[in-house]
Amino acid sequence: MSVMKLFARACLVLLVSGCTLLPAPQQTASERYVLEYSPATPAPASGDRPVLIVGTPAANGAYDSSRIAYLQQQYGLRYYARSRWADSPASMLAPLLVEALNAGGRLRAVGADSGGIAATLRLDSTLLRFYQDFTVHPSRMRITLRVQLVDLRAQRVVASRVFDIQEPAATDDTYGGVQAANRGVAALLQQVVDFCTAHAG
Repeated sequence: MSVMKLFARACLVLLVSGCTLLPAPQQTASERYVLEYSPATPAPASGDRPVLIVGTPAANGAYDSSRIAYLQQQYGLRYYARSRWADSPASMLAPLLVEALNAGGRLRAVGADSGGIAATLRLDSTLLRFYQDFTVHPSRMRITLRVQLVDLRAQRVVASRVFDIQEPAATDDTYGGVQAANRGVAALLQQVVDFCTAHAG
């Protein structure tokens, strides 16, 4: 056998063995977090409640994903590498809005996908901010939601408002931000319920 063929075979053996001896890629640990809401004491439902359709909030593109956002300097939005929301914040907010409005007792709220239900009102919303702010100490969770209540019979906007929640975090880390987010969402939901109740007529 020629020297060239022996050399080629030796190179092939080294290549194959090298491929099998390469270390396996390391898996990055990933933590998933949720937004939850438990009304303290649901109000008794009134007999004749207006029916309100609640759509999934639209979201500013920076928050239209499951990535957990934070801010270390003005205009500089970043995302945690190893932690994510279980779903996008806007998607998780939708059922919580329905739950909170129903717990308020004055309105009957249904999701936008509940077909066949005659409704008189619709709640539209847009998530403008949802991040942990490290430009202050302690850090705080900032949640900004723009809402508008629409009269479906008259086809007009009854009222609109921007809610801006800033909830301090107990610790300056991801979990501190997640806890602050859940407290902030609870405060936000109560304000939205009060707003809808006041303007539902």
